[in-house]
Amino acid sequence: MTNENTALQAYLERPLPDLMSELALYDETTRSPADTWQKIAGPVRQRICVEWNWCEIRQDPRLENDYELGVAILIVLTTRVLHLPLDVDLTLIAAILVKRGLDAFCGCP
Repeated sequence: MTNENTALQAYLERPLPDLMSELALYDETTRSPADTWQKIAGPVRQRICVEWNWCEIRQDPRLENDYELGVAILIVLTTRVLHLPLDVDLTLIAAILVKRGLDAFCGCP
């Protein structure tokens, strides 16, 4: 198991508020975890919802398991450079997306 996979598994075992608090540590100017999330949500939404087309591929049975979904998200986020305003751990972002729910994040019908 790679370091990213081990980290992903550990993140998925933690509650979402803990993950959001950890995300806020990457931003020295933040007032709250929600502020930090807002700074990165646009580019992440573009990559996951538009380029990867989550609302269409969500039917893939291989993505029903949270861990496998997290690995797939991590691959999509790292396939090519993702320009984020903060230098954040993409494994943490993948876990947050799994916990938040991609359907809601992408506004799937």
